[in-house]
Amino acid sequence: MPRTSRRAALPAVLVACALALLTPLALAGPLDSDLNDLLNHIDLGDAQVSVLVMDPVTNRVLASHNPNLALIPASNQKLLTSGAALITLGESFVFRTELLLDGTRLIIRGSGDPGLGDPVLLERSDPPMTVDDLLERLASSVAARAQDGITEIIADDRVFDRQYAHPSWPEKDLNRWYCAEVAGLGFHTNVISVFVSPAPEGPGAAPRVSVQPDAPVYTLNNRARTTTSGANSAWIARPAPANVFTLFGDVRRPALAPIRASIHEPPLFTAGLIRSALHNAGVPVPSNSALRLASDRDQFTNAETVAVVMTALPEVLRRCNTDSHNLYAEALIKRIGYEVTSDAGSWANGAAVIRMLLSERLGPDHASSVHIADGSGMSRNNRVSPATLAAWLDSISDDPALFTPFVDSLAAPGEGTLTSRFKNVSLDNQVRAESGYLTGVYALSGYLIDPTTSRRIVFSMIINEGRRSSGNARRFHEAFVVDIDRWLTKQRPARADALGG
Repeated sequence: MPRTSRRAALPAVLVACALALLTPLALAGPLDSDLNDLLNHIDLGDAQVSVLVMDPVTNRVLASHNPNLALIPASNQKLLTSGAALITLGESFVFRTELLLDGTRLIIRGSGDPGLGDPVLLERSDPPMTVDDLLERLASSVAARAQDGITEIIADDRVFDRQYAHPSWPEKDLNRWYCAEVAGLGFHTNVISVFVSPAPEGPGAAPRVSVQPDAPVYTLNNRARTTTSGANSAWIARPAPANVFTLFGDVRRPALAPIRASIHEPPLFTAGLIRSALHNAGVPVPSNSALRLASDRDQFTNAETVAVVMTALPEVLRRCNTDSHNLYAEALIKRIGYEVTSDAGSWANGAAVIRMLLSERLGPDHASSVHIADGSGMSRNNRVSPATLAAWLDSISDDPALFTPFVDSLAAPGEGTLTSRFKNVSLDNQVRAESGYLTGVYALSGYLIDPTTSRRIVFSMIINEGRRSSGNARRFHEAFVVDIDRWLTKQRPARADALGG
């Protein structure tokens, strides 16, 4: 090789080495130093910490720490589920529960609506209704057409499978409201609500109890007692897969909130409530033995629709995300499974739909890195990384038809899942996020949105198995959101001076 060629090659080698040395610096995000400061100063013990913050406009990573580490997401799993439901079903989708008459047979056909008889949604309706109001209206609609009475009530729940509880949910929690059974037909979020107050007779007497829904479709044994000291400690057990409950504990004062316990076999529970409402309306109805689930042979081709109750998808998304209500997320994952496969919705086919969407929108690596057990994050078998969650949120933000209803479904500080978050900080930008908590699991993911420019930042933070208190994890989450907020504010265009000013 001529000497001149060797000399010409030397600067090129030096330039290449210089680029290699500069690459790590170029890849450093502007918020990495803030993130590292927090990790060094907030004691998270031996926890696994995974963080990713990105700018969807520039696709620049603003900060990261172990971003590809797939961890238990707790309720951050709802971001995958609700986003997949919005993509699959569309914003205009409506859940429909129908009451049909086939001669003297009444069919209650479910669509997997988690909002049927939900007191929160009924209170928001125009005009507001109670649970009893809804049941009375349904009974009146049937009574107007059932001149010969009802001989059989059939709960058609076949839109979903009949695996009501996920096998990886903790058995000790299956009677709790947050582990309510999931079915194609349910009512009152598949729980009973028990309101307690001290008995007038005084200490030792069984407290006064009222229950909603109020119908003879369950048994409640009252073994609690009235006291004059200490705090209320009443709780409910449902030890067997049957609608037999026992109230234990002490009651000193009227409870401000109900004690909620999950019911067993929601479709037949719902049918029993309708039966009781019909009886109260004067319609001749069968005994409980004439209630049954629809079979594969049932077609109901000649049945006449006499009543319909509808719940719009945006309402379901808000209950799923703002309120972080597990039943709503589980109904969504099963419904998208049904929508795509036409088979009874299940955790398996719903999870397959989410993985399919992850592959289509983010790529196969993201799809293969997640493990989806359920829709709500109650299962500790779920695994997802902040890199995947952030990319998912980014992909939704790129689509205006998805982003507006999706971000509207997320909580802002002071409401729902963020009721007690960001109380002592001042933020210039809007936070819309989903928090997540299980024992040893703390997650927070969502958006920061500049209200003046609509520019948004995506963030996802998951902490697993730390031995420190949840207070430190929450402190870390909120402190870093404050850092992101300050950075975003600094990116606002400089305001031009007014002419002549």
